[in-house]
Amino acid sequence: MAKSMLDGISSIALASTLGIGVLFSSIPVFVYQGSITILSGFIEPFINQTVVNELTATGGVLIMAIGIRLLDLKDLRVGNMLPALFIAPLIAYVLTNFFV
Repeated sequence: MAKSMLDGISSIALASTLGIGVLFSSIPVFVYQGSITILSGFIEPFINQTVVNELTATGGVLIMAIGIRLLDLKDLRVGNMLPALFIAPLIAYVLTNFFV
């Protein structure tokens, strides 16, 4: 939800300067985020509360990094941090299911 709010506000600001192309960029974003939503139904049986907590924490850190970059406080490369969205929950899953 927080990321969608950031995307909405950013799209308004970008549309005022870049024009109609921002509207057309919503199509690949819809496909990308929609595919994540559909695929989440397939992995639901493997997810426990610890994995959800780790995924939420990692997403929060990435959203803060996006905010820091938007404010021009530091040039953080958020795209390079995206694998953490897969690695952190995977580590939590392995630790809770195989070592506890």
